[in-house]
Amino acid sequence: MPLFRRHKDEPIDPGQVARITPAVAYDGDLYHLPGWAARRREERELGRGHATDGQIDTLTLQTGSVPRFQELEDERLGELAEIENLTEREIQQARAAFETQKIKLAESQRAFTDARAALDDTQPRVAELEQPSRRAGDGRPSSIALSGSRWPTVRRWLPAALLLLLLLIVEVPILYQVILSWGDSVAMTALLAAGTALIMLVAPHMYGRAFRSWQEHGGSARGRWLLTVVALVWLGLIVAVAVLRRDALVKPLIVDGQAIGPTSEGVGQLPTMILLLALLIATALIAADLGRRMHNPNDVRLRELRAKRDAEARALAAAQAVYQQDAGHAESIAQYLQSADRRGAGRLRQLDSGFDSLATAYLGGVVEGLRDPEAASWAERIVVRRRDAGARGA
Repeated sequence: MPLFRRHKDEPIDPGQVARITPAVAYDGDLYHLPGWAARRREERELGRGHATDGQIDTLTLQTGSVPRFQELEDERLGELAEIENLTEREIQQARAAFETQKIKLAESQRAFTDARAALDDTQPRVAELEQPSRRAGDGRPSSIALSGSRWPTVRRWLPAALLLLLLLIVEVPILYQVILSWGDSVAMTALLAAGTALIMLVAPHMYGRAFRSWQEHGGSARGRWLLTVVALVWLGLIVAVAVLRRDALVKPLIVDGQAIGPTSEGVGQLPTMILLLALLIATALIAADLGRRMHNPNDVRLRELRAKRDAEARALAAAQAVYQQDAGHAESIAQYLQSADRRGAGRLRQLDSGFDSLATAYLGGVVEGLRDPEAASWAERIVVRRRDAGARGA
């Protein structure tokens, strides 16, 4: 399995997977040794009771034959058979678990590989797109989308915005006079005000955005013709509004029942028409240019790619964690299988040592019950003889 060892404090490289210690190591033990401490207390109490009841005495100890030893040996042989049986089952279960874990590891590895491939595909695209636009149509986002700061763009386009504001200020008195002229018709006044707002600001702004989108997407011939038609319709509406305004400005006003001169008195209709057209066209062009400059469709694409990259980075981190966990668990099972012989030998040593301690505890209880110094001497000889026999058998 492709596992790489790393230092404990080294960060994980997203491009590779390191072996980590599993949170819970594999434990397939079916056999557990007896609790020797509790058993030794029981054997001591049993030996003390047998000595008190007369079932064993100093003479029995002199012969070296202790009936309880045979019982303990039978129990030891039973435990030994149980160890052999359960150890074989442990190995079979561990092998089955290892095969299952290998399948799970292959799945998590494939998920990690797919997540890394997706991130590796997105990161260069984000890096390529993170270059500020130099000209319209170069496929680059604006500096606002890159830095998140709007100050450079505001500083760049502040003069145009101020000029647009100035034109609107000039427009207010004219619009006021026009509304006064059409004040007897509420519908006409509302229509004229709404039309003016659409033609001067909203429509040009949306036209500028559409024009920038057309530039960024290659500028097809069909789109060029459509934009041209829209611009001509737009120009026609501007002329219509200008004519209505001219008529309103050259028409004599009647205030409180008295007729007063027209607002454009002293100025001919043609100069008035030219001034109105210039005002409307200049305002609309500035609004359209601001819309074209400040609404780069590549900004949206950059935000989407960044969001996609961040989501893929999180998915990669999650897949990496799962892969590492599965790899660590698989290695834990493999280590468990490799240590089967060593574990079996350790169990046998602990089993022999444990039952020897039970026999010693039993003799200690017998000596305590008999309260005979000679019995203690014979019990010590028995213990030494058993240890020597055990050493020769080993």
